[in-house]
Amino acid sequence: MSRERRWFPVCRGEEAVPRHIVHTALLGQELAVWRADDGTVNAWENRCPHRGVRLSVGTNLGDRLKCRYHGWTYASGSGQCLERPAHPGEAPPRIVKARRFGCVESDGYVWVRLAGEGAGDGPAPGFGRGTAPPGLTLRSIHVWAPAAAVADALARHAGEAPDGSPAEAVDPYTVRSAHAEAGEILYAMQPVADDETIIHAALAEAPPASERIAVLRRENGRVCALRDAIEASGSP
Repeated sequence: MSRERRWFPVCRGEEAVPRHIVHTALLGQELAVWRADDGTVNAWENRCPHRGVRLSVGTNLGDRLKCRYHGWTYASGSGQCLERPAHPGEAPPRIVKARRFGCVESDGYVWVRLAGEGAGDGPAPGFGRGTAPPGLTLRSIHVWAPAAAVADALARHAGEAPDGSPAEAVDPYTVRSAHAEAGEILYAMQPVADDETIIHAALAEAPPASERIAVLRRENGRVCALRDAIEASGSP
């Protein structure tokens, strides 16, 4: 399967809060990710069809995005242009739409694929466990390295942990490992660009509420240490 047809996580679901716009990128394509008031999550090309201004600096009005430059608005779901303030009373041409990408919320993350808008064929978005959603999402970590190299480093370093934690490279962008302390940990890579990656991670089981902060700090620290090692050496 080509990378354009694959689903990748681009942000945690909790980051796509109402009346906000998430600016991110996937395979070199800038994205504006936003949640409508009815819960619909959209992933659009981060460019207004009118003058090319980034939609991520516009306004989330709850059912549409408003471009900051000339005030053109685009509907949630369809991306259809609804309003052009310079042409009051005149319906926008039906062909004027924001460019949309496939977008699904699953396993605590927003997953996007660049080829096609629907779910289509192939593996479903998510960590591919075939079981219940993960119990706790971790802080996403940015790494200046290719996604496949980061995934390989995660698998190797997890397997070399002092507690003998087993690690499995599910595919070039997904790693599954287990720690004596945390249990199963799931990692999915977001290839922002050829040499830029975001690691998204989640624990399969949620820790007790009283331990949540300590667990988040510990597991985020592990991934940050790996990131620092990769960037310091220039390779995994």
